[in-house]
Amino acid sequence: MLKLKSTHFLSLILLVIWVLTFYLQERYLTAATISKCQWPQLSTSSSQTNILLIADPQLIDNHTYPGRNELLLKLSKHTVDTYIKKNYNELLDQLQPNYIMFLGDLLDNGRDATDEYFAQEYNRFKRIFRPSDKMFLNVPGNHDIGFGNGVKIPMRTRFEKSFGSANTVVDIDGVDFIILDTLSISSTDETINKQSKDFLYSIAKEKSKPRILLTHVPLYRDPNLSCGPLRESKTFDVNGYGYQYKNSVEESLSRDILNQIQPDITFTGDDHDYCDIQHENGYREVTVKSISMAMGKKYPAVQLLSIKNEDNFKMETEICFLQTPYINVANYVVLAIVSGILIFWWNLKTKLTRYTYTSILPLHDVVNIPFEHTKKLHRFIKEQDDEHMEQKHLDISLPTSSSSNAYSLPSSIPQYTFTQSSRPQFVTKFNNTRLGKIYILNKRRLFTFIKRYSLVSFFKQSLMVGISVVSIYYVGFVLTLY
Repeated sequence: MLKLKSTHFLSLILLVIWVLTFYLQERYLTAATISKCQWPQLSTSSSQTNILLIADPQLIDNHTYPGRNELLLKLSKHTVDTYIKKNYNELLDQLQPNYIMFLGDLLDNGRDATDEYFAQEYNRFKRIFRPSDKMFLNVPGNHDIGFGNGVKIPMRTRFEKSFGSANTVVDIDGVDFIILDTLSISSTDETINKQSKDFLYSIAKEKSKPRILLTHVPLYRDPNLSCGPLRESKTFDVNGYGYQYKNSVEESLSRDILNQIQPDITFTGDDHDYCDIQHENGYREVTVKSISMAMGKKYPAVQLLSIKNEDNFKMETEICFLQTPYINVANYVVLAIVSGILIFWWNLKTKLTRYTYTSILPLHDVVNIPFEHTKKLHRFIKEQDDEHMEQKHLDISLPTSSSSNAYSLPSSIPQYTFTQSSRPQFVTKFNNTRLGKIYILNKRRLFTFIKRYSLVSFFKQSLMVGISVVSIYYVGFVLTLY
């Protein structure tokens, strides 16, 4: 059985366990989860085009959680960014899509951000979703430019300069992918909706190729329609709305969009949850789950779309679930508690062993001491007795104060007085408080308690292990993502 010999050895074992846990949670389980995702197989005879659809990354920023502690906000941003980044990397490495398309809400506060802050968040977006040779198509979301009459034209223009046109048609292998800005077209202000309306009616001609519609806000549907078993929420609140958002496009506008475009399938985002429905006129719509762990859903996901358009058009789509979030955090909390308990136990065990004297005290009634040692001991005791007797005799022979030859101390000897050492003012104030008085009364007990349970050694070793763990995590499992 392995026996620990020092606190350093215990620290080394704990660090090895932490490294293995980090690898399991941050690399292995992420890869293992995504390995279960497979592109739909349309045919074994020829190649197909595979498209990765991502909805609502909605990168949290300094405005996402008003009032939250700055340190906690930074920790939240780091946790969410790392989760999205590691899953996105695995999706690209394992699935190797031909195209990547985002369905809106790329940033959380793009609609209100200053140009400087937007540029900062845009660069952050590019760090998380690494640039590649894959073609990117980006749909604007209400968090990017606003909704309806709240759409801000300068913000929409800024979005288009950074992410591409809000209304466009792209031909991919003989299939028209149509991006439509339903946010602007939902406005009653002509200066806002004109661009999207003109685009919609410009493509409303006879359909000559298969069409796939990409937009952010889901289209109106019968409230009683079921979204299918893959949805977490029980219902889809069709008529829900709030500041700068609406759960679905107006019913009449939705009908007009479907009739004009006649899509073979529509993909939307915004809802953060999955929904697969057939509209009453037969058009299919899939609402894609959010890729983020911060959107209130237990199981983030992306959507896989495979198309082939040779003799006839074929298309299939599948959901791809990502690693379940927060389980890794729970594992780290449990391991941190266990590590603390082990360090405390080991330091206490070491202290008890150090102060057990039975191994060095004599255990026999008769002690055999060498003669030369006893002689030295006898001489020392005799000298002490002689000094004691001489001092006693001197005390008796000293004259009293009533004698004419009374002895007096030299006047040159200074008269020493006791002076209290100066203390910092905050210490004096603390000592005068109720808590300070309790501390003074129990100071000896406190120090005895600290010494008895070797708490100083415990905190020193815990701090050393903690700093090492954080460094290993950041250097080995965060920086390597970028």
